[in-house]
Amino acid sequence: MSGISRMRLMKLLKTILRGHIVGGAITFLIVITAGEVIVELMRMNQLEQQRIEVVNRLAMMRAGLETEINSTLHLTRGLIAYVAINPDLDSNTFDLLSSEITSVGRNIRNIGLARDNIITHLFPLAGNEAALGLEYEKSPQQWPAIKRAIEMGGTTVAGPVSLVQGGEAFIARTPIYTRSGLGGHLADHKPAYWGLASIVIDIPTLFSTAGVATEKDGIQYALRGRDSLGEKGELIFGDRALFEQDSVLQPVILPNGSWQIGARPVGGWQVNKIWYWAMRLTGWLAALLVGILIAALLRARLINKLLALHDHLTGLPNRRLLEDRFENILARNQRKATKVGVFYIDLDGFKGINDQFGHKVGDGLLLEVAKRLQASTRAYDTVARIGGDEFIVLADEIRDSGGFKQMFDHLLSNLRGDVYVEGHRLELRASVGSALYPDDGDDMDKLLKAADQKMYQHKQHGKVYRMDFNR
Repeated sequence: MSGISRMRLMKLLKTILRGHIVGGAITFLIVITAGEVIVELMRMNQLEQQRIEVVNRLAMMRAGLETEINSTLHLTRGLIAYVAINPDLDSNTFDLLSSEITSVGRNIRNIGLARDNIITHLFPLAGNEAALGLEYEKSPQQWPAIKRAIEMGGTTVAGPVSLVQGGEAFIARTPIYTRSGLGGHLADHKPAYWGLASIVIDIPTLFSTAGVATEKDGIQYALRGRDSLGEKGELIFGDRALFEQDSVLQPVILPNGSWQIGARPVGGWQVNKIWYWAMRLTGWLAALLVGILIAALLRARLINKLLALHDHLTGLPNRRLLEDRFENILARNQRKATKVGVFYIDLDGFKGINDQFGHKVGDGLLLEVAKRLQASTRAYDTVARIGGDEFIVLADEIRDSGGFKQMFDHLLSNLRGDVYVEGHRLELRASVGSALYPDDGDDMDKLLKAADQKMYQHKQHGKVYRMDFNR
């Protein structure tokens, strides 16, 4: 080998070696950067999952507290209604009614009536005799809350208050109004203020029954809103600092007021430090993270593509994918003597369900409708959600009017009846409009417009508009 060749070989080896060093350094930097990014994303994801868990736990505690206190208040409605029409009830009747209420209401310590704001009835009377005859207007500790209840004209929850016999309680007070005068229609008489009904709710029993605690499963809780004043009210239990930190806060809805409950993990929002550093070291050392990153990016692109063509709630095709499938069907059906049917479905009263029960129940109803539509159609038909409570069924290979009518009736019947969502019984009803290609239009926009018009006619007049297939 000549000296020139040897020199060229050494130069080439040095170049290759230098390239490996540079490539290794670049790969090392990429791996470190990718690893740091991934670890940080995972850390953020853990914190987000931790927050979601706290939100869910807090929602369960809030719901339990709302349910327990509102069910307790509900027990006294019968007594209040009875007093409203029998303002001169005697003590025996009051004791009988109150005994029945307290036998069911495990959180109720006692029940009282105050005619003209003077306590006239108490149950149980034993141990509470000194309170009989108390004039609320002369009690500076109680009168402000009582006055507020009278002014609001509805039930208010005051407290916590310390009881003479020990313990703490909430006091729910409800103004009672009777109708003045006798005879004639009840609506002809003006309501007259009779007095107050009050129930003393034992706080430890209420919280225990509702599953409320200051710390539970690694999460600390606090409640504020004394006298139902919400976030403006004083602390009821827990650490006051919880409302000054990055905590999850939710309202506890009460009659004519609210409390606010907060939660955060004991020790704050943080991830496991051992896990965190182990992942960082692994990221620095593992060259395979580059491939993992690429796979993650490809997966993200695929998810974005799928999300662009499908409804995020139901997973059904959206309008864009619906139009693509319509064009594919037209291309196939040019060689067949069949037609294409379009059904436009709109849920009746959906806004009212959302307003009354909340979006969670509304979303549950939409999922049930999507499930029913898929079960009511053939495997090669397309069920799509194009927005809100509007669905489209694209039916391929419509051969005769009988089959089209049968499919219409099947869809309509499956969208009627009772549906249970989140423990609520809902009446499912829908309006459906239909259109055929090419009779009602030669593109998707025209077909949707025709079906939409018939759907609204159905909704407004309660009449099902069916298309004549043979026209």
